[in-house]
Amino acid sequence: MTVYPSVRDVGVELCRAAGYTVETFDDPGRAPAVATPGAESPGLVDDPRPVAIEPLTEADVDPAGVVPRLAGALEDDRDCLFVVPDPGEDDAVASVVASVLSTPTALAADAPEGRQFYSGPDRVPLSDGSYACARAPAADLRWREVAVGADRPRLELSVGDEVLAVLADVDALATPDRASFRHAYARTDEGRFAVTERGEVVAEFGGVTAMRRGGYTPVAMPLVPEHLFPPGSDPGRSWAVCTAREDPVVYGPDGRSQWA
Repeated sequence: MTVYPSVRDVGVELCRAAGYTVETFDDPGRAPAVATPGAESPGLVDDPRPVAIEPLTEADVDPAGVVPRLAGALEDDRDCLFVVPDPGEDDAVASVVASVLSTPTALAADAPEGRQFYSGPDRVPLSDGSYACARAPAADLRWREVAVGADRPRLELSVGDEVLAVLADVDALATPDRASFRHAYARTDEGRFAVTERGEVVAEFGGVTAMRRGGYTPVAMPLVPEHLFPPGSDPGRSWAVCTAREDPVVYGPDGRSQWA
């Protein structure tokens, strides 16, 4: 994970100014910095508790970059302060992060007919050891729930009006059946990537980049809130975001945070 020290340090100084003690880390498996509140420290959003400082690069400012970081902070019983680079556009990048985490938190949409999910960083592994793919651009793929009477909503992967895969519900993502997807890919003994359609090999590629150029896109696992956030946590009340500039403003779920 790329970390811009200048971006991280804006979050570090904000926390120190609020009376927090800050530790920084170089371990890629943990937050780059963690702040612990002092006796008189205000909370980032509500009551004071430890804060994970998460500096983002331009490539991280999307649901796949933001939501797993918030989930990691909540898993450690922390709030999360996102710090984004300053592109000189009046907190436009910070607004993107806030829009992902504002109500409905970590969902592309939440309508009576079902939720629509963002795509995450992970791929969808299938029951036969292969991975799901689709003959469509990644930007056009949509995961959504569809209400089916009194039962739990089923989960559909679609492109426009075309349904590419159907699962019984979001929990079926734990062990998706190969038969649920028309296309899948797997590495061959020769190290190539073989794409299958209903079990028959239809194309082979030297790598994932070539596979994409050939029109086949690996399917990203949807970001399902109940699969990501710890039970009993409150992701909608556990984050704030600011832009790395000389006089940053901290925005939280209610607009400006207590630190503004």
